[in-house]
Amino acid sequence: MKSTNVVKIPRPPKELRDQARRDKILQATAVCVVRHGFHGASMAEIAETAGMSVGQIYRHYASKDAIIHAIVERIVESRLRWIATTHTTPRSESADRMARIFVEGVEHESRDDRVLMLEVMAEATRSPAVAKILRDADRRLRAKGVERVRTAYPNLTEAEASGRVELFAVLAEGTALRRVTGIRGEKELLVEVYREILERALEPMK
Repeated sequence: MKSTNVVKIPRPPKELRDQARRDKILQATAVCVVRHGFHGASMAEIAETAGMSVGQIYRHYASKDAIIHAIVERIVESRLRWIATTHTTPRSESADRMARIFVEGVEHESRDDRVLMLEVMAEATRSPAVAKILRDADRRLRAKGVERVRTAYPNLTEAEASGRVELFAVLAEGTALRRVTGIRGEKELLVEVYREILERALEPMK
């Protein structure tokens, strides 16, 4: 009789298994929220989509708000990495590139990511806990944005750079809302108008 050597594949460490489960929960929540909205995505549905029990989910996240916090953190970290790796360009090129980003969106961020953030923003108007999550995320993104603007345009004061970053956020978020709902003007016309606004915005105040 031939003996067969069975190679045992070592089980991943508990830390990696737990991280894989958390990733699965976040992915399932994202699917449910995009499909049904924040309130329509029940913990029971999230558990079913993740292939887990509700009890297993609560071992990793204390509440739906905690899951949303983790999702927002991932999106924020992705945006911070993108901001940090954005290269400095001459003012005219920078305005043109930013205009196209606002109109078309950034490559690293999916439509589902934008829908998720819009759902979180809507929920923040009703839930103080979610509002705090959003404020904390915005504070981090704003600080990094101001830092990058001042690096590219050192003639702007911190207050001037902060005002520009707020303008950029309004343009980006407003355009994202219209884009995901299928409401948008003619693309190249928008790029031209946004470019003009941004070129003016990047000039120091008098």
